[in-house]
Amino acid sequence: MFRRRVLNVMGIILLMSAVLLSACGKKEQKTLSIGEQFGLAYAPLEVMKSEGFLEEALKARGLDISVEWKKLGNTSAIRESMLSGDLDIGFTAIPPFLIGKDKGMDWRIMAGISKTSVALVTKDPTLTSIADLPENHRIILPQPGSIQHILLMMASEKVLGKASALDGQLLSMAHPDGVTAFLSGKEDLLHFTTPPYLQQELESGGRVLLDGRESFGGDFTFIVGICPERVFLDTKVYESFKEALVKTMEYMETNREGTHQILSEAYDYDQEDLKGYLQDGTTTFGTGVEGMDTFVEFMERNGLISSGLKEMELYWEKDAK
Repeated sequence: MFRRRVLNVMGIILLMSAVLLSACGKKEQKTLSIGEQFGLAYAPLEVMKSEGFLEEALKARGLDISVEWKKLGNTSAIRESMLSGDLDIGFTAIPPFLIGKDKGMDWRIMAGISKTSVALVTKDPTLTSIADLPENHRIILPQPGSIQHILLMMASEKVLGKASALDGQLLSMAHPDGVTAFLSGKEDLLHFTTPPYLQQELESGGRVLLDGRESFGGDFTFIVGICPERVFLDTKVYESFKEALVKTMEYMETNREGTHQILSEAYDYDQEDLKGYLQDGTTTFGTGVEGMDTFVEFMERNGLISSGLKEMELYWEKDAK
């Protein structure tokens, strides 16, 4: 009886040891999670994803890390995912980045990736300006605090004398849903959007009521890449991403046909149409950041952010500007 108990105990110990050794032998796979949104302004990320430039850079530094790409509807989703640790790198416009930074997010800018056309589109033939907008008309945009909202506020301040004059007429939707609503809806729906959705609406009877560059008063970077301190301090990962981004920009510049094919598949658009969108000069790609001071000044003046943001707190590196 005693001998049987000893054998049972020994069997349990051996079984537990085998389980522990098996667990120790399995190397936990680390994942780098990247969040993007919708539109051609994010085209470099589709190219980076397709060509595997980031995986290549990580591997060159001896890192066994898989890359997970997430498509998110707006910056609120990016912020929440980053706060929970489910997202390591995100891409967004400057205004929502500033709002998050002002609210205590430890993120900063890694680099810019694009400038693009952005416009408020209408099907209502009676409208000639946002000053004509009836109260029952609704403006579709990603969310309050989005770059579309800030550009609308800039125009409202100039035309209507009050930046928040049209805030009561906003309708929040991700761009793909916004296009569907705009095209299938009545003339009382307007959409503040970007390529390729902008061209789709213009080709379907819409027209530009308000141009984003005119609202802003010049060019500005539309999308920037951001990350929290934990990613910046993980030097090999941070440098891998920066290297992959530079390689992506070089690829897009030197391999136009390959780029058009990748994006045609990614966005499910005709390759010739996409080629036209990318060659009309309204969407350009690069790692610099332009327009920050204008956004900060306007948003501070209108109480959207506090006056405590110092410029050097916005970038991880001086050359990111």
